Amino acid sequence: MTNEEVLTKLRQKNPDYQITKISQASFKNYGNLLAGYDLQTVEDYFKKNVSYGEDGNSYNPSNPELEKLPVIQKIGQDVYAGMEIAAGECTGQAQSFSAVEFHQGSEVNLMLTDVVMVLGKRSQIKAGLFDAAEDAKLFFIPAGSIVEMYSDTLHYSPIKVHPAGFKAVVIVLRGTNQPLPTDFESRNKWIVKKNKFQAAHAVRKDKLAAGIVEGVSGKLIKLEQI
Repeated sequence: MTNEEVLTKLRQKNPDYQITKISQASFKNYGNLLAGYDLQTVEDYFKKNVSYGEDGNSYNPSNPELEKLPVIQKIGQDVYAGMEIAAGECTGQAQSFSAVEFHQGSEVNLMLTDVVMVLGKRSQIKAGLFDAAEDAKLFFIPAGSIVEMYSDTLHYSPIKVHPAGFKAVVIVLRGTNQPLPTDFESRNKWIVKKNKFQAAHAVRKDKLAAGIVEGVSGKLIKLEQI
């Protein structure tokens, strides 16, 4: 199917949501669509080494094999201007927007499958809550896209478009998403890891039990796959 056909089917399966093309001007409020990079070596690595997984999501903050690929380094240089980066695989079966996070510094996603990203802005957090059902925007991102999400863009895991799952590479400033020191203290209750600010929807009993604060309000955004 073409990207247009995929998006048409996705909209038909999810009539309650407005799903926007990543190429639309409205995405500029949230990030930047990067072009001119050949992802063949990344795709080859994933075909040989990375599965979708059968349940839940899997994220590796730093994979040296991916980080040494020239295209990853080139993207890192162009986006982060000499700052040290980390890159790792993110795969899984997410169907809903059950948490929200942001970082100090952009996050770049190399989408190796079609996905939907649910995005918001930090300015939309009110009294510690982000009403995703009311304020978030949904964007369809075709396989092969490279997306930079700005530091103040609220996001979470990609949502799969096809039943098999999703695959992506996440590039961030090195140290991001790594464990905090045991003696770390902060008044900011959204801090869950180094440079990772996160809150969860009430349906994520697992995250709330682990100490992550409830910060996503409204009806859970959940998509049907095609």
